Amino acid sequence: MDKDIEDLFNSAATPVTPPPELKRSIMERIDATDQVADFDTARKNRFGRRLTAAAAAAVVLIAGGGFAVTQFTVDESRESVTAQGVDEMHAIMEADDARQGQADAMGASLDIVISSDMGKGGAMVNGQPALDDGMGAQVWAVMDDGAVESAGVIGQEPHDDVWMPLPGGTASVLVTEEVAAGAAQPTGAVLANVTL
Repeated sequence: MDKDIEDLFNSAATPVTPPPELKRSIMERIDATDQVADFDTARKNRFGRRLTAAAAAAVVLIAGGGFAVTQFTVDESRESVTAQGVDEMHAIMEADDARQGQADAMGASLDIVISSDMGKGGAMVNGQPALDDGMGAQVWAVMDDGAVESAGVIGQEPHDDVWMPLPGGTASVLVTEEVAAGAAQPTGAVLANVTL
């Protein structure tokens, strides 16, 4: 191992297990959060609760020099990325011209939101499509003039609030079965088609 890298590892802060009281107080605070009764508010708040969980996952340690170091595990870092997607979705949902839709593509669900005024949109993807080996669910943004643009391919692994950006000019979202590497144009079986 390179001497500089070895020195860096040796100088890193020692991991510390947070006290059980911290976890208990966080869980009590989550339990004390008001629950909502209507579906639209519950759907919006579902994403907000994930932000609370992601923030609670950070553990702040005091290093030898007296400065704070925040450490995340790989899963907690993924939560941070998820929180960014949730923030993006909420911002678009608040737009006056927000258009929304939902789709199910063989087990992968998409909650779609688009704002032409903001010039952006996206789909929050959950679940996993049940497709033949080597295949994926490719998501296409279809514009008013019929032009299509790939937003990416949903693989067969499980997805939990994965944000897939879409252009603000998206008029409908098409999901087709394509090879996992993706296709240049939609050619496979249509799994979902949502007009926004």
